[in-house]
Amino acid sequence: MDAIIDNLPFMLAGLWETAKLAALAIALSAVLGVLAGATRSARARYLRWPAIAYIQLIRSTPLIVFILYSYFVLADLGLDLSPFWAGVIALGVFTSAYLAQIVHAGISSVPPGQWEAARASGLSHVSTLRHVVLPQALRRMAPALVSEFIKLIKDTSLVSIIGVFEFFHRVEVTNSRVLTEPFAVLGFAAACYFIINYGLSRVARRLELRLDV
Repeated sequence: MDAIIDNLPFMLAGLWETAKLAALAIALSAVLGVLAGATRSARARYLRWPAIAYIQLIRSTPLIVFILYSYFVLADLGLDLSPFWAGVIALGVFTSAYLAQIVHAGISSVPPGQWEAARASGLSHVSTLRHVVLPQALRRMAPALVSEFIKLIKDTSLVSIIGVFEFFHRVEVTNSRVLTEPFAVLGFAAACYFIINYGLSRVARRLELRLDV
């Protein structure tokens, strides 16, 4: 336990970095995922096929390769981003492809009669999607969305490969310094991830119950 107490401020600083990284990546992935999922569900082929290509291309690439590719290619294109922001973009875009499939499945699960009734009342396609279909689909999507967000939080540990000094990277540094208490140090990391992800799952469960009311 001495290793954890002595290095606690150092590791907690990394936990704050991980929290910022995850929050920004979740926000980005949610926006891109909804847009891609809604476009994937469009009837027009010129909208649907690019969305399918976007989803399949990203889903077929390992995340660690995508992180490296995003960081170095963006730099080659003249976009001089810090490793932190490159990590946000990589995680957000990568997760958005999986969210898009979830959103598409949620939209497809809404009965066609809901679309027809909304359009008959004078709502446009976009208004129907926003005010009628998505609120109903959200109830079905919530568990899968939360699972992807939890996965994203755990995947933040991979951005250390491009130099982001996040939580798990600092845990590894602490472990390499101490060497005598690997079980305690790594157990502390596992406990932190569990508390964060379990808390997120409980919040999602409450939201799901409120949506069912």
